[in-house]
Amino acid sequence: MELIPEQADISGPTIVDSTAPDGLQFHFADDAKPLATPWQVAIERAKLVRKCKLPDGIILDPACGSGIQLAAYCAMIGKKGVGIELDESTAHAANSNLKRVSMQGFNSALYESSIFIGDGTIGKPELKVAMLHLDPARPRNSRTHGLDEMAPKLPNIFTAWKDNLSLGERGPAILLDLSPRLIESQRNEVEAIVDQFWPDIGKTWVWTSRGRGRIDRLSLWIGQLSSPGVSRRYVRIPPDIKDKPLVIDGDFQQFSPHRRPPRKGEYVTILDSALVESGLAEEFLKSALPDDEITWSVTEGRRPQIHHPTPFDFESKSQKLLIQATGRIVKLVHCDLNLDTISSVIEASRDYGFGKLTLRLAMEPDLQPRLQGSIDRQLSAKGGNHVGFVAKQPQDSMLLLCLEK
Repeated sequence: MELIPEQADISGPTIVDSTAPDGLQFHFADDAKPLATPWQVAIERAKLVRKCKLPDGIILDPACGSGIQLAAYCAMIGKKGVGIELDESTAHAANSNLKRVSMQGFNSALYESSIFIGDGTIGKPELKVAMLHLDPARPRNSRTHGLDEMAPKLPNIFTAWKDNLSLGERGPAILLDLSPRLIESQRNEVEAIVDQFWPDIGKTWVWTSRGRGRIDRLSLWIGQLSSPGVSRRYVRIPPDIKDKPLVIDGDFQQFSPHRRPPRKGEYVTILDSALVESGLAEEFLKSALPDDEITWSVTEGRRPQIHHPTPFDFESKSQKLLIQATGRIVKLVHCDLNLDTISSVIEASRDYGFGKLTLRLAMEPDLQPRLQGSIDRQLSAKGGNHVGFVAKQPQDSMLLLCLEK
């Protein structure tokens, strides 16, 4: 069954997306709402795709969900889209969303697009496809999962649509929107599947983040969408929708094995964990701290940590988005952090004049709010004007009191 955006019903309930422009709201089927792509992420991705010189044809999304990403592609690239969705209510939501985006003054490609209710693994020989976008469903509330749990499966989609794909200079244009939780071995599995259909085709992995230490999207850009000589890309979406995203291109670089304790007077920096997970942190640090010897203290988890001799001199405010916290070590406190020692930490903080001190180190989840609350109460009552944070080295009881720059 084919749905036409021009005939879509937009009278149903909508959800406000805080990243969308005023007046643009979206329809969601009940089951699709938690998995929807934020408009800002969708539109910035579409802008990047627009630079890739797509061949002739339509934009195909054979598992389009609520159609947010498909609508962004059509709006930014100016090509008609075809979305396929197995769930009927979700398909109607996608059709309504294409109409709502078109009403924002975008080109006629949205009205000329179509949403089909059906199985995306069944091809349509009459379609000439400029770009294939696939965001397969995966289990919710699952921290890890295998590729066989995705639906539809990659080989089934490739088999159904391979002959429909137009070829650019670097082959077909394919974007796989995958789970951010895929580990390296699973990413290798994905690449192996792609190579079965298009041997040695270009591939660029893209990590997209809106901050808060999380990866919002992990995608593989294939063929015409890949960047020659670039195996990895990190895209940081800024909080202000008027700002451009920060893009870092490069290849994976191993962290230096050199380790030494930090010294008083050095700087401790906690980096964006999504940047570190992308493997491009060293690429960023080469430009942000070009002359520094950088020592890694923590390379995994929510608070990747380095120390270095000089402060950051940011070239742009977007670079600051990749830093959770940075500050100069002004005091070393030789104790572990717990309910028995918190008074010593507070006393040392007062000696230096801290009025606000944030705990930025790993600890038991139920203990952190109790300790942070104790620090907040006592420093607000008798603290000074300095603002900083507490960090530490793994396997070391020494705490680092850092004055934020």
